[in-house]
Amino acid sequence: MPKQKNNVQAVEEMRKKTAEDLLKKLPDVKERQDVVNENLKRLQEFRDNEPNPMGKGKTKHLAAVTSTHGAVAAQQTELKKILDELRRASEVDYRSQMEGDLSRRDLMELIKIRGELLPLWVNKSSGFPGEYVGAIAPQEGSKLNEGDAVAAFNDKTEIWILADIISCNSNSRYECKDVDGESKKLAVFSRSHLIPLPKWKANPDSDKHALFAKNAIVLALYPQTTCFYKGIVHSPPSDFREPYQVAFEDDSYNSGYCPPMPVAQKYVVAFKEVAGITASTAPKKGNKKK
Repeated sequence: MPKQKNNVQAVEEMRKKTAEDLLKKLPDVKERQDVVNENLKRLQEFRDNEPNPMGKGKTKHLAAVTSTHGAVAAQQTELKKILDELRRASEVDYRSQMEGDLSRRDLMELIKIRGELLPLWVNKSSGFPGEYVGAIAPQEGSKLNEGDAVAAFNDKTEIWILADIISCNSNSRYECKDVDGESKKLAVFSRSHLIPLPKWKANPDSDKHALFAKNAIVLALYPQTTCFYKGIVHSPPSDFREPYQVAFEDDSYNSGYCPPMPVAQKYVVAFKEVAGITASTAPKKGNKKK
């Protein structure tokens, strides 16, 4: 009990410190935004008054563009730092709550919030988003890290479950915790039985290619459960705040699929079979699943 109390106290102190640090940085964020707005205003005024910005006013125009770009880049860098701090604090908070005794309702809410708080990938000058962004999975068999959220294939139930990696053994086997496990006992999975979940959202406006397309076959977390089931993308997000709409396989419907359900980007991955075993179909109408 004393250890649990110390953990709770440490998380509370972390929350307080994060809030204090953010409050200190807000004036700087506003000041940088004012600089961005002023640069944009000057650039617009220049273009309004100069019909041919690449003519006689070329030098001034390029200087205004460069100044604006620099101001935007500085603001973007600062905002990214703040968002990274929030993400780290959110992960610590999540893990602290997972160590406690959660009701079923609280667990489902925590999983939902974790999906909603998935950070948005901000495209760099290189253009193409990297691994773990939306539908872009890391290389098959690549090393995973402690704390990574995964879909883990349970050989006994032949179901993909939501789990967190606790530790990695040298022989590419991972100790994972079933997020819905009643006991604190860990299970060991081979790398081939794990699918890492996205770490960033893909923005449909700039990185539509990093999202699963309509009719793509996927594994998705069935709403109000901790299990992944086979389905097809009915419609991808049209806005980064929106979830996928996924139709899960269900032979109790004439179409073979249930009506589309919302699933956050974090919980949608490419469909995969393990040793020829097809993923279990989603819960049937009226049935209750884990």
